[in-house]
Amino acid sequence: MRCFLWLDAIFLDLVVLIIVITMKSIATQSKRSTKQKTAILEHLRSVKTHPSAETVYLALKKKMPQLSLGTVYRNLDVYAREGKSLLFEVKGQQRFDGDVSPHSHFACESCGGLQDLWFALPHAKIKKHLSRGASVKSIDVLIKGYCDTCAK
Repeated sequence: MRCFLWLDAIFLDLVVLIIVITMKSIATQSKRSTKQKTAILEHLRSVKTHPSAETVYLALKKKMPQLSLGTVYRNLDVYAREGKSLLFEVKGQQRFDGDVSPHSHFACESCGGLQDLWFALPHAKIKKHLSRGASVKSIDVLIKGYCDTCAK
């Protein structure tokens, strides 16, 4: 019986070790810079169309045939979480913006078009309505409606 307990303890130690090594590997991979990750971010920052992951994939696939759609999705998600890109959902589709400077957006609910809006937000008024001690990390404004083409 003691032999089995001893084997169980060794097995448990091995499982924990494997989990720790796997988690470190995943963390290293997400921080590691690759040609694909760099190309995804560079493309996102070079366009003003607020592309979907599929659009980014199709644009880069010509130059990088080994690129997978999953890689594009994962990296765009990481960039959005890290604040290197903005993420919006328009008509049920995720769209990304490589321009993280302060600006707002207009989304057409009919055609799904996204447009940058460059106007000053009333930060002082917004802060005035917050509870004491609250701090503003970011302000994201997404105005939804119908573009001039779809409104006709």
